[in-house]
Amino acid sequence: MKKQLIYLTVGTLLTMGLAACSNDTKQSQPKSSSSQKTSQVKKVSHKAKSSKQVSNTSQSAQQATTKEVQADLWDQTKAKQLDTFMTNWGYSMQQKYHSYSPQNPGKFNGIALPMGFYTNGTHPLALNEGSNKQPTTWTDTGVGASNTYNIVACYAYQDELTEMDRYTYLFTFYNGKPVALVTGQSEANNYGTTVFKPTANPDVTAAFEQIAAGKGVPAKFAQTPTAAKKVEADTPVTEDIALRVYWAAKKAENEDFGITNITHLFFENVSNMHAYDNENVRATFPNNTYMVGQMRNAENDVAFQLIGNNRARVYYIRGSLSGLPGDPTENGNQIADKAMNNPKEVEIPVLPDNTMQALKECLQEYK
Repeated sequence: MKKQLIYLTVGTLLTMGLAACSNDTKQSQPKSSSSQKTSQVKKVSHKAKSSKQVSNTSQSAQQATTKEVQADLWDQTKAKQLDTFMTNWGYSMQQKYHSYSPQNPGKFNGIALPMGFYTNGTHPLALNEGSNKQPTTWTDTGVGASNTYNIVACYAYQDELTEMDRYTYLFTFYNGKPVALVTGQSEANNYGTTVFKPTANPDVTAAFEQIAAGKGVPAKFAQTPTAAKKVEADTPVTEDIALRVYWAAKKAENEDFGITNITHLFFENVSNMHAYDNENVRATFPNNTYMVGQMRNAENDVAFQLIGNNRARVYYIRGSLSGLPGDPTENGNQIADKAMNNPKEVEIPVLPDNTMQALKECLQEYK
């Protein structure tokens, strides 16, 4: 009995010891599991943070790329290509367009170009109808506010004969897309705006889109037409060239000059001739000098020399010495010397057909 009791006691102790060990093991397991979960959470958190950083970096890179693309909407190379197109296309339309910008402003029906068309300008841009005023501003890059006509170029033409046939083109980007707008509005409206419309001319639309896309000037308008090529110093002086020089010279002298100021015209080679029929007037014209004149009220005749690159040197000579007080020879010397010592330079323009025709008719009157 004693032995059995001892065995039982030992067995009981062993059982209790094993149970204790088992409990210790169970108690230590949650600690290990908790630590492992914490470590996993930390790892997951670290991964999420890294992913967020990558996402932010990617987004920043995307934004930077977007800005870089937007900055390439327009630049000086494209501006020069558009100028080539407008020059050559204008020749095909018998129109000469002039470029305007905030640094080179102009006038269109009394409106400052291009600033008058801005949102806060004197005659802001409206689309299709006077009440439909649009946000408008200038940009050198094509990048600007959304839902705004961001102007990158402005060209205007005015028929110098009738002074009624006028057009202004605005080349713009609207939400990143090239849009060419045009107006021929000559009178104010009730809204104080200038109404523009997307141009219906397919050549202008296609050229602007092609240039904006970085594909250059359309081949059709890449070269200057033969009739409009540069006049060099050794170019034979035809009636057409002489009339173009005369018109440019008179416009440079008086911007209000027009066909109605002319009664008749003559054209002749005056190389090495005296400035006046009176040989006591000492001034003579250089070689290769031509004259176009006689205007109403004995206003100035125009003597000129071609000097190349579509330019001429002009001498303004009074049409007659008669009617002046004092000695004609003395007056003639003073007037001629002043004219010959102070020549002006003018650009030789390509004139619209109707202007050239009117000038030729004046020339025929003299013949």
